[in-house]
Amino acid sequence: MAARIMAVALGLLLAFLQLPPLGQALAAAPTAKPSSEVLSGRAPFNQPGHYPLDVRPDPRLFRPHAAWLGRLILPEAAAAAALPEDWVWIELEQAPPPWQHLVGRTVRLGWQSNPELQRLVAAVRTDVRLGTTARKLAAAGNVVPTRLDGRFRVGPLQSLAGARPVDDMTVRLEGVQVETSPGPPSSHGESPGGDPGGDSGGDSGGDSGANSAATPMLRLERPPVQTSGRWSALVKIVTSEGSSGAAKDQLADRYRVRHYNPASGRFDGPEQVLRIPVQPADRHGRRLFDGRGLLTTAVGRDGWLVHGAPDADGLFTVQALEPRALFQLSPSRRIVGRSAALRWLHQANWSPGEGRRGSFSVVELDPSGMELDPDEADGPTWRLGDQALLIHSFGGIGGADGEPTPAFTVTGHFAFGRAEVIADPFTGEPRFELTYHQIYANNPNGIVAGSQDWSAYSGNLRRGWLGSRPIADGLVPASAPALRQLDLQSEVLMARYRSGDGSGVAAVTAATSCVQDSSQALFLALALAPRRDGLGEALQAVLSPFGIVRADWEHNARVLAGSQPEASQGFRKLTSLRAGLLSWRTMLPRRAFDSFAQTLLGHGHPLHLLRTNQLPGGNPRISPLAPTLLLGQLPVVAPLLRRLLDAVLQPPTPGTWGLSLALLAIYGALVIPAGLRCGLLHWQGRPRPPLAPLALLALLGRSLRLLAMPALVEELVFRAALLPQPLEGPSTANLLGWGSLALGLFVAYHPIAGRLWYRQGRRLFDDPRFLLACTLLGIVCSVAYLGSGSIWPPLLIHWLVVVIWLELLGGHRLLLQPKGRGRL
Repeated sequence: MAARIMAVALGLLLAFLQLPPLGQALAAAPTAKPSSEVLSGRAPFNQPGHYPLDVRPDPRLFRPHAAWLGRLILPEAAAAAALPEDWVWIELEQAPPPWQHLVGRTVRLGWQSNPELQRLVAAVRTDVRLGTTARKLAAAGNVVPTRLDGRFRVGPLQSLAGARPVDDMTVRLEGVQVETSPGPPSSHGESPGGDPGGDSGGDSGGDSGANSAATPMLRLERPPVQTSGRWSALVKIVTSEGSSGAAKDQLADRYRVRHYNPASGRFDGPEQVLRIPVQPADRHGRRLFDGRGLLTTAVGRDGWLVHGAPDADGLFTVQALEPRALFQLSPSRRIVGRSAALRWLHQANWSPGEGRRGSFSVVELDPSGMELDPDEADGPTWRLGDQALLIHSFGGIGGADGEPTPAFTVTGHFAFGRAEVIADPFTGEPRFELTYHQIYANNPNGIVAGSQDWSAYSGNLRRGWLGSRPIADGLVPASAPALRQLDLQSEVLMARYRSGDGSGVAAVTAATSCVQDSSQALFLALALAPRRDGLGEALQAVLSPFGIVRADWEHNARVLAGSQPEASQGFRKLTSLRAGLLSWRTMLPRRAFDSFAQTLLGHGHPLHLLRTNQLPGGNPRISPLAPTLLLGQLPVVAPLLRRLLDAVLQPPTPGTWGLSLALLAIYGALVIPAGLRCGLLHWQGRPRPPLAPLALLALLGRSLRLLAMPALVEELVFRAALLPQPLEGPSTANLLGWGSLALGLFVAYHPIAGRLWYRQGRRLFDDPRFLLACTLLGIVCSVAYLGSGSIWPPLLIHWLVVVIWLELLGGHRLLLQPKGRGRL
């Protein structure tokens, strides 16, 4: 009952925290500010036409950002309907050597005939009809897929190409098959190479007749990955060259850089002036990236991987930044041992010391290492080709230009993804390459749900969070098959978000959000896996903490497995509070990040943590805000609430129930014989048979009252509130210190109660024999709590001890004994 009450309270507060953005959007007037996407799109350097395809940088210094790379173009509705499959146009900006002649051309892009891939595509194709909610969201400054309105059977490619108001979605392609056989002529009357932002600089692709019939088609084995910049270079920023603007106080956007020299392995190559543009302020007056500090930031000492393209004058303009130091394999710090790793995760990862503006860190948490000799621990070895599960979270923006934090809570964001160890194309050294599976709701910034690499998400200067939010990326070694299953199920959820399941609306509620639906993707991957090991069972416990699977998740798993009856093949999406409570561990990003990481560490998996805080850190008007749990910005209330919720909502395992019964038996074996010998306890007879039914009812009523007080109240105060949460890896000294304090207060509480509000028990509560029994009970309950992390095992022990003492061992007689009588 107490768990249900606290869970409902938790859900109501979470609903309050998550609903206001949608509520504000629905209530906004049509004359609200334009979206940040529209505001930033007015800058020429954010328009595709600003970068002609026939202007290329020096090939000795720059490399293609990807083998296959291009800009998606949504076909006209009639042209899209002419082919039964899901397809779009793509203006190719990069292609491998055998297909270089296709660069600058606009060709069709579709899917290969892989059955698994085709099932995925078919599962999410939907008719799109934008209703009142979608139009109000758009009027309030959110990006809504208005270009998809009225289309039939919209698939993943078309929902990706049509997610923004203009065709500016750049993607890299993987697993490409070029189909050169004649296809249907593109007699659709449109110019597929047309560019709403300006001249594309490439072949229009609008051939007709025989030429059109020979237009090749690219077919994908895997969904495209959003990216930024068609060219890349590894540079070190040397000095600022000022700005192109006339105002003296305008921020610099020209920087002199020195290129990496592969021959020497140092940054002593040619120098060049690059443009790192100053982005327009968003609808809140903030710039997502501020170049101040680029010359002095510590992360820049090892150089930057820059992605972008030259403009019409040949000036290379940076569209995304990657700090090289962040992705190197060697950590700056290694934490070994399970307890130490858990402490770092829960206490240090988002601490003020690790969250200074402009700072970064790379920390390896190795739970299997020797805790006593961290300097000698080698830690996990990463090799080329290794893959890892990516767990991502970010926090909030504080300071003078910060954002509001409703109910003293910084909700943040959560996503899964994958990382791979690749050979750096410039240095040859192994490094991490990150890809996020971003399940993202309608937003003003034009961030589109889908797979995104670092350059399209964190490091993107127009839409990325590198310069404005604290970010944590945790990498855990994982097998390729497991990651592929998560990739596929994430694609299902991401495609559904882009189309809003046909409504164009992907809103945030207590049951549907980035973190809830990223978790649903993991649930689907586990449900569709051939078999589940111990780690899979532990992750399932995070996803369904009460042991009850959400109905919509279970239904969707059957749909994807092909076991759902045909009449109900559509996806289900529940937005109710009850659905959210069934997966309460994934209602807040911070909770989900910590829970998944804790589970992985608990099973011996190392965690490689990448942390950045508003790089490069030169803007004094913002500061990093760590993501929090409920009321996380209240110093005393937040940790207390977290301990109570963790204790109440942590389900006991069969092993912890067995431990509880064993502890109860040990306590009884020690206390009952001693109490009988010293006169503290006395056996009581059973009620006479005629009164037995009434006596049993009275016993039941008294027992239920005792469950609430003293058992529940005292265990919440003296165990859950005072003892460190054992699942977070507290140190032995911490456990002993707080355990001693909690035990002392628990024993002292009884004489104090006898003097202040429970005077009939004063003589008993002052008796040394009773206080010794209380001491043993406190020790037993503390061991039960520290062994389980749950309030329910010590609650059961405490309750049964009190009931047995009062009803069978003379407790009532002792409590009601007149004050004038002698010693007990």
